[in-house]
Amino acid sequence: MDSALLNRAGDRGSFSILDRSRWTKGNVWWVGSTTCVACASDAAEFGKHPDAPFATLVYAETQAAAGDTIYVLPQHTETLLSATGAAVLTLDVAGLKVIGLGGRTRKPALLVDGHANNYISITGADTLFKNFMVKAGASDVASGVIVAGDGVEIRDCVFADNTTNENFLEAITDGAANTADRLVITGCEFSTADTSGTAAIQIDAAQDRIVIADNIIQGDYGTGAISIAGNITYGLIVRNLVYNVATDNDSVITVAAAGTGICAYNAGGNGAAQANQITATAMALAENYGAKATEDASAILDPVVTTLGD
Repeated sequence: MDSALLNRAGDRGSFSILDRSRWTKGNVWWVGSTTCVACASDAAEFGKHPDAPFATLVYAETQAAAGDTIYVLPQHTETLLSATGAAVLTLDVAGLKVIGLGGRTRKPALLVDGHANNYISITGADTLFKNFMVKAGASDVASGVIVAGDGVEIRDCVFADNTTNENFLEAITDGAANTADRLVITGCEFSTADTSGTAAIQIDAAQDRIVIADNIIQGDYGTGAISIAGNITYGLIVRNLVYNVATDNDSVITVAAAGTGICAYNAGGNGAAQANQITATAMALAENYGAKATEDASAILDPVVTTLGD
């Protein structure tokens, strides 16, 4: 039986009791580490305790209801596979928290594999997706995660190539649908060694009050490491660190001409000249810096205008 209290064996044979009421008002589900395959199963009697977890996140999501939390244990690995091009993991339950456990090298790993149009879909409003390694398992995977729900938070995740010629063109995108207002992307890392990449973060529709903050982006992104093609309203793009191999101007951060909000305290560099690496015409700009990697010079303010009008 599941209960509000979780008993775990502790030091010297005693028990530690954790009050789960502090975690969530919904059910708590567990997905096991693949270091103990025999411990886990996608069956009804599993998933309610970390010692008898579900085997896959894909199955766990089908058992969850609004307000539930799914914990995925460290070193879990899961291949999200389809041969036809589809959403291979669909997070469509409102208010669901999906949290990977483990440090930097032990984050649960999800491999988007089998077709260039496979992806992770997040459509449930107020979904939290936290602390996962998401890798591309095929060449030029169009999108790693497509967000189509309001209030989605993607936190502390890593998006990367799996191996040579297995890469994302866009790691996170809104799929060009105006259904991702108040999207938060923060504390994530993005990297690609492939030259086909277009953007780490691609927003194509006019989302409201999105937050892109404290991310690290390194790779070759032809459109822009952070590319906002939609006329966002009251967006917040702050404290991101970007290195883009691409030589195009504006390829660090580019925001559509009518996009509003704040673009501040970002620092980036690429193969282009120092000026015009960051473009956000209608946003409030403060202390953004651009550098050229091949120049022995510190970054300069970008845009370079240093006086305020009357």
